Amino acid sequence: MDSPSSAALASLPSAFATACRSASSDTELFDRCRDALVARFGSDRIWFQVNSPGALVPLLPPPDWLPGAVEVIRLSSGQTEIAILADAGVAPELKGHATPIALGLSVILELHGVLRERQGQLDDAVFQLRALRQVARLLSSVHSGEETENLVLDFMAEVFFCWWACLYRPLGEVYIPKVVRSLKGSMSLAPVAREQLERALPGDSPVTTANDTAIAMLFPPTTQLVVSLDAGAERLAVLALGPRLHEQAFGPSESDLAGTLAFAAAIALKNAQLVEQLQSAASTDPLTGLLNRRAMEERLAAELSRTHRHQIKTSVAGIDVDRFKLVNDTLGHAAGDRLLMEIATAIRQQCRSLDAVGRMGGDEFLVILPMTSAEEAQVFAARVQRAVAQVGKAHPEFGQPSLSIGLAEAPRHGASPDAVLGAADAALYQAKRAGRDSVQIAEDP
Repeated sequence: MDSPSSAALASLPSAFATACRSASSDTELFDRCRDALVARFGSDRIWFQVNSPGALVPLLPPPDWLPGAVEVIRLSSGQTEIAILADAGVAPELKGHATPIALGLSVILELHGVLRERQGQLDDAVFQLRALRQVARLLSSVHSGEETENLVLDFMAEVFFCWWACLYRPLGEVYIPKVVRSLKGSMSLAPVAREQLERALPGDSPVTTANDTAIAMLFPPTTQLVVSLDAGAERLAVLALGPRLHEQAFGPSESDLAGTLAFAAAIALKNAQLVEQLQSAASTDPLTGLLNRRAMEERLAAELSRTHRHQIKTSVAGIDVDRFKLVNDTLGHAAGDRLLMEIATAIRQQCRSLDAVGRMGGDEFLVILPMTSAEEAQVFAARVQRAVAQVGKAHPEFGQPSLSIGLAEAPRHGASPDAVLGAADAALYQAKRAGRDSVQIAEDP
C-alpha cells in the first residue's frame, strides 16, 4: 500500500502544471508551487531559494524560521540554482522527492527566461515594423522642407525615447542646428564645421556613438548617437540624439534601426526638396528670380479677396522699362537680360515684406502693394525710379535707364483682378504718352 505522502505526491505534477499555466511571473510561479507542497505535506515550513541571473524571481522576504531550516536539496541546472529548505520535521519526508521537484522547477525557470528573451526579440521586431510603417507614411505624403524636418526629428526622437534631439542641415561651410527638441528646456547649440564633421563621420559609417572622440568634440556633451541622413552620395542632414528616457544605452540593434530609418528620412527630405524646387520653378521667373505672371495673378486674386473681406485698399504698380528695345538692338540680348536683372533687384529692394513683385513678361513688371492707396503707391514708385537711376550710374553701358509706371487701386479702380490690371495698364500707357520716366494714377471710373 502506498504511504500517505506518496498519495499526496501523486497529485503534485498536476498542481505544478496548473501553477505553470496560471502564473504571470516567476515569483507567482514559485509561490503557487510552494503552496502545492505545503498542502501536500501539511506544513507551511517549506521554502525555495533561487539564484538565476537571467530570471526575474524576487521572492517574498524569508520567514523567521528559515535560519534553523534544513537544506533538503541544492540543485544547479545551467545558470539556475534552486535550493529547497524545510523544517526538520518535514525535511526527511520531502527529501526523497526533492530532486525531481527542484529539477523540474529549474527547467521551467530557464524556459521562462528563454521565452522572455524571445518575447523581447519579438517586441523589438514589432517596434521596428511600426517605426518603418510610420516612415512609410511620412514618405507617402508631401510636406514642405520645414515640415519634413520637424516630422523627421519628432519621429526619430520618439522612436528612441530621447531626452533631446537635433537635426543639423548643411549651410555653406557648417552644419547649422536647424530643428531642436528637448524635454529638459531650451538648448543652445553651436554650428558644426562641415570639414571636421565629414572627417569624423565619413560616408561609409553613417551611424556612430559619441564614444568616438572626434564625434564627441563636435556635438553637445550628452550626445549618445550621431546619424547621417544620406541620399546617395549627398548628405542632407545629420541627426544628434541625446540620452534615452529609460537610460538604456544605444546598442547594435538600435544603431541598425537608426541607419534604416535614416535612409528613409533622407529620402523624405530629398522629396521635400525636389517638391519645393518644382513649386519654385512653376512660380518663378527663371531670369530675374521674381514671381512669374501666373503666380502674380494668383497672388493678386488672393489680395483682392482680402481687400473685399476686410474693406482695405490694395494698389498695383504696372512697370515698363523705357526704350528697352534700344538696349537689345545696340548691346544685344545678353546685355538686355543683365539690365532686366539689375532693374528687378532695384524694384525688389524697395518692396516691403508683404509686397509681391513679379515679371509679367518681356520688360514688364508688376508690384502688388497691400494696404496701400494709389497716392501712397506714388511714394513707392518714386523710390523705384530713383533706384533705377542709380543702376544707370553703376552701369553706364546701359545709358540712363528709366521706368514708366501706372498705378491702380482696388476697389477704387476695379474689384476684379482683370479690372485692376486693366486700369494699371491704361495708366501705364498714359505715362508712356506723357514722355516716359513718369508715374500716372488710373482715372477714377
